[in-house]
Amino acid sequence: MKVKSFIRNIITICLIIIICICGYKIYSKLYEYKKADNIYNDLRKEKNYTNKNSSNKTNKNKENSIDFSHINKDFVCWINIKNTNIDYPVVQGDDNSYYLHRDIYGNYLYAGTTFLDYRNNYNGSKNLIVYGHNMKNTTMFSELEKFKKEDFFNSNPTITLTNKNGERHFKAFAVLLVDKNYDYRVPDFKNDEEYNKFLNKICDESMFKVKDKPTSSDKIMTLTTCSYEFKNARTVVICKEIDN
Repeated sequence: MKVKSFIRNIITICLIIIICICGYKIYSKLYEYKKADNIYNDLRKEKNYTNKNSSNKTNKNKENSIDFSHINKDFVCWINIKNTNIDYPVVQGDDNSYYLHRDIYGNYLYAGTTFLDYRNNYNGSKNLIVYGHNMKNTTMFSELEKFKKEDFFNSNPTITLTNKNGERHFKAFAVLLVDKNYDYRVPDFKNDEEYNKFLNKICDESMFKVKDKPTSSDKIMTLTTCSYEFKNARTVVICKEIDN
């Protein structure tokens, strides 16, 4: 009887330990979600306040100018996608790993910050590449998943990038579900022929029919996040720059 009682006690202790560990992990995850929400909500409030009180109204394109370089010199622009909750600052580090788990202040944050590929030139590159996590609480770039629904894709929501020089506007023309090693992260091209070849490949492999294919004179933007259909899957939304 003593042996059975001892075994029961051991099992009970093990179950308690497991419950405590699971509880801690859940708490940690929820804490990280809340922490990220607080940081980005505060930044949105500052952004909206700055826009509302800006005195620079002489240039229509600069009415919604945003400059957070006083917070972080790595700030590039602010991204907003209509009909999603994607509304975040975009930074650019010296590599593509620094901001994976850091906030705009450079502090640890599991959700990280949306960031531009370190090889990109914001104004000069043919293909801007922007990365963001696909968080389980549907924040960061999680709602890029919406573009994998044909109705939403065809509704063609505007993607807006804003910095101190004003706004740039984009429309999605292709969406891909690919392996992480798929060669879509190309910031620039040697010539028009190479660029057209890249565009043709993207359009041919898009999940949905391409209705507004870019030409070699157009600039594009690639938004990418993790996906969960298979190991190392990526959701990739490719957009064409348009006139406002």
